[in-house]
Amino acid sequence: MKRSVKMNEKEEITNQKPLKPLLPTLVDATLAIEKLRVAAEVGQTHLALRGKHDPERDELHRRLRDLEDFVDGRVASLIQGHPAYPWFSRVKGIGRENIGKVVGLVDITQAEHISSLWKFAGFAPDKSGKAMKRVKGGGKLEYNSQLRSMCWRLGSAILKAGLRQQCANCMHFIGQEKIKKNDGKCNCGSSDFKTVATTKYSTYYLKEKEKYYQRYENQGVKIVPATSLPKDKDGKRYEPEGMISEGHVHNQAMRKMIKLFLGHLWIVWREAEGLPVTKPYVVDRLGHNSYIDPGELTDR
Repeated sequence: MKRSVKMNEKEEITNQKPLKPLLPTLVDATLAIEKLRVAAEVGQTHLALRGKHDPERDELHRRLRDLEDFVDGRVASLIQGHPAYPWFSRVKGIGRENIGKVVGLVDITQAEHISSLWKFAGFAPDKSGKAMKRVKGGGKLEYNSQLRSMCWRLGSAILKAGLRQQCANCMHFIGQEKIKKNDGKCNCGSSDFKTVATTKYSTYYLKEKEKYYQRYENQGVKIVPATSLPKDKDGKRYEPEGMISEGHVHNQAMRKMIKLFLGHLWIVWREAEGLPVTKPYVVDRLGHNSYIDPGELTDR
């Protein structure tokens, strides 16, 4: 027999706040589980180096891995219902789990401008005009460190899907691992390769990277492998005046690509939610003719 609901109970039910969306909850959970799983793996490695083995730690790692796989699977499933899914699912390299761990950490209603999302994700310049970073003893961070890490992970996946090594002799594409197995050579015997882009965002990355190379060349700055950098008294490599590492330039170009993706995500997501949308400040206010529509960089 059903219990009748009194008026004050109805009012209480009606006034209850809506449940927190499940995707952010699952993303918070999977990131916490991942941290524990990695810690368990580090512990296993340390024991192995000492010639020891802990069955309990192995069982913990197995269970954490299974739980992480389960939650990741739920994230990948739920992301298909995201308002921006019809757009970002057409960008090659955007895996469901990776993009889920980005959008699951963002409340798009709180990001009124593209720059708001950039700042929250740690991709806006700090007060000195340099990239935001963690400062030892610097207090509370101005950005979400987990979101920034997930954005870098997503950017790496985009480049992995979109950059290929092409033989300058036979013009065939060959994977980096196969080049290593072939002692740095193509099947045709040539060892002359060039990096080419096969996707839209990776094409943008290469263009920005070339701009940085040209800028540093004009400034007389030498770009070298990280192993060619000098070491300080503590044995750490550093970039002296007039020198910058190849990895540093790569990160600068990748940062530009990630910021472009986040800007596009902001536009598409806000439009899908019926929220106000503006063009980037440099286009809307400063009149720069550099706007790239999100639809221009899809691959499918």
